[in-house]
Amino acid sequence: MNDNLLLRLRLQSGMTQEELSERSGISVRTIRNVERGLIQRPRRSSVDMLLEVLDPSLKEKLRSAPMDDLGMPVGMAAEWLKLVGPEKGVWRGSRPPRSSLVGRRAEVELLAGLALEQQVVVVTGPGGVGKSRVALAAAESAGSQLRDGVAVVELGLIPGERDLAGPAVLELAEQAVIDLLGEEADAGRQQLLLVLDNAEHLPETTSLLVDWLLARFPGVHVLVTARRAPGLADAVLCELAPLGTEAAVELLLERLRTGCPDLDLSADSERLIALVGLLDGLPRLIEFAAHRLRMVPLESLLADGQAVRLLSSGDRRTLPHQRTPEASLRWSLDLLDDRHERLLAQLARGSRRTFRVGELEVDPGEFSELEAVGLLADLAETSLLQVDRGGSYQYRMLRHVRAFLAGSGRGSEALASA
Repeated sequence: MNDNLLLRLRLQSGMTQEELSERSGISVRTIRNVERGLIQRPRRSSVDMLLEVLDPSLKEKLRSAPMDDLGMPVGMAAEWLKLVGPEKGVWRGSRPPRSSLVGRRAEVELLAGLALEQQVVVVTGPGGVGKSRVALAAAESAGSQLRDGVAVVELGLIPGERDLAGPAVLELAEQAVIDLLGEEADAGRQQLLLVLDNAEHLPETTSLLVDWLLARFPGVHVLVTARRAPGLADAVLCELAPLGTEAAVELLLERLRTGCPDLDLSADSERLIALVGLLDGLPRLIEFAAHRLRMVPLESLLADGQAVRLLSSGDRRTLPHQRTPEASLRWSLDLLDDRHERLLAQLARGSRRTFRVGELEVDPGEFSELEAVGLLADLAETSLLQVDRGGSYQYRMLRHVRAFLAGSGRGSEALASA
């Protein structure tokens, strides 16, 4: 379990640092520094305010104990150090973003439960849907119940299998894990949640890496995020869907309040609904739009239904393929071959927003029916098409994908310079 009781209490409560700050009146920075062990002697009043929210009974216990000259409760040194001690081994690797997570409470709770119940869980979904964000939030919750906490391996930084020989890629991935856990990690006793983030370009490597992990660390639980799920026996798959309209608008307004407090568009609900619809309810695109609205009026983003072409992120901390919608789409397409892209371009030029297998509008001279169905399945597997499995299967192309492929009338050539 976590050595820092304050962090453990917060995670068990399900609150973010921001939520605890709002309810307790203690700044997020102070909460973060206490949880990291950077503040070893917080003010007693601050501890009282935090425990009033997290554990009132412990607050009363501490309040009744006098403090010594060093600020330690007399006779309660062990309890105090558990409360404010450093978080050794609790979290290694990238941490969840500090911004609030909107509209994903149910998904986080479900995924946190699965991550503890199952040894391997894979989160899939289209680029920008929030796989990493939801997985890290779930890991933050679930990791408090594992002795060795959480380790996050960023696989997006490792070259793809098309760029480097398989054994070399696997060696890089294994080394990334060892760098986090340490060469001397007690393999037989590790009880942690290991997040393998952004794994879609490493399907074979990820499968081999998970096999290696489970053999070396029998107590590990693995949580993988990928646009295309790797072939993992007995893995539980969770598909993350775009936000619904209400949550998407809430996210847009929340990011506007943070990034541009003097801009209030809450009364313009009709056009906000139109904008989040154009952006497919994808959180990353919505956050891009909130950033762009600081400088560009809403009507400009809605003009010609091409809002997505004006969006980008200036955050250099993100992976290169996550900084623009074009780069994100190219990253997904690069997981496939030219025939997949040609089929996708033909579907984008078609007249149907949704279609069944028997309604494919493709050139029969280029694709046989059997080949088209196989390619269609690959596109869905890579999250470039959404699948409604209710009744007869229906396929849908996200609006921003269609906008890039068909908006210029040139199909896949629209991405030639992406």
